[in-house]
Amino acid sequence: MRNIGIIGAGQAGLQLGFGLLEKGYAVTVYSDRTPEQIFNARLAATTYLFGRAHRYEQELGLDFWTGPGESARGGDLDVCAAPGQRALRVQGRILNPGKSLDLRAKYSRWLAEFERRGGTVVVRDVDVEALEALAPGHDLVVVTTGRNSFTRLFERDAERSVHTQPPRNLAAMIVTGMKPLHETPYPALKFILTAGHGEYFAMPYFDRIRGPLNCLLLEAIPGQGLDRFGGVSTAREAMERMKQVLRDFSPWVAERLEGASIVDESSWLTGAFTPTVRKPVGRLPSGRTVMGMGDVVMLNDPIAGQGLNSASKQAHAMTQAILEHGDQPFTPDWMEQTFEHFWRTEGQFITAFTNLLLQPPPPHVLRYLGAASAMSPLADTFFDNFGEPQRFWPWIVSPAETEARIQQAAAA
Repeated sequence: MRNIGIIGAGQAGLQLGFGLLEKGYAVTVYSDRTPEQIFNARLAATTYLFGRAHRYEQELGLDFWTGPGESARGGDLDVCAAPGQRALRVQGRILNPGKSLDLRAKYSRWLAEFERRGGTVVVRDVDVEALEALAPGHDLVVVTTGRNSFTRLFERDAERSVHTQPPRNLAAMIVTGMKPLHETPYPALKFILTAGHGEYFAMPYFDRIRGPLNCLLLEAIPGQGLDRFGGVSTAREAMERMKQVLRDFSPWVAERLEGASIVDESSWLTGAFTPTVRKPVGRLPSGRTVMGMGDVVMLNDPIAGQGLNSASKQAHAMTQAILEHGDQPFTPDWMEQTFEHFWRTEGQFITAFTNLLLQPPPPHVLRYLGAASAMSPLADTFFDNFGEPQRFWPWIVSPAETEARIQQAAAA
């Protein structure tokens, strides 16, 4: 029986733990919080889990939340050339829908379930010194969190990390009392892109306490018109800032928030971070190696909703790689090869798609979106590909291939 240690009780760490536990491995998850502390913590992120990543959870018997309101069946995109000026609108279906769930509910339940199924949970803060002490007790240690001092163990990949500072200032919140989006015949992810200022997102969401609600995410280009959340200290103030942003930049959706409020003081956040790709082999002071996975090696801006999906896909790929490796030693070469395989097949596209959305859309992409506003197959492809960004390649970076897809759809 192989013994695996996992640092971090989030999507990547727990999903990997469940996958290995199911195959008879001895797995220890090191969490810095108890399930109760996770449940009662402040909101740390909002995200949408697309079809394949959601299916991985279902296959492991981890989808404990069902019912209306927590999933989106399509997307609704407004592209604005200037504040308050909608240039085009694209609506399409997500053919493989997933779920948007309060991660505090998810991880607290998963951590308790992991122990119930026979896994070992150790609740403690783990820094580099503690990691050095516990690593010899495992055949492999996988670090899935970038907290504490772990990031210094994993070298920044300068070639793959295009950002040196945060591209967006973020504000997110879980809201109650928000009016439905009546313009689509299905629950939809609402996107508004305002050139030169940033992006607004709204989606159906399953709150840890209240069930089906909505969550909002604002991605503001630093110093531009959407960047209004500096110094906000209360939920009420954050909600008022969001309402004013919509009145000024997207008045056609502002009425959805007229009677809305943030559910409680722990259910909103502001912040910023620099997206970074790191090399997967972490070297401890003793020379012993550990492997990075999840955000510690692939930290992307949330604009494309890829964070949780990337973590899930990495965990699935890592589970398969560990199982296929049998009783062979987990060498640095194996760690590098395992990550490189994921990077080639999925990671590079997840990162490139996210970075593409952080830039002004090139003319051929705007041409595609304009055509998609009139042709539903193009719109469906655009929204469904968020769950599988590799499907955007190579055509999304080729004006000629993009035009060929438009013409093919027009002739159908």
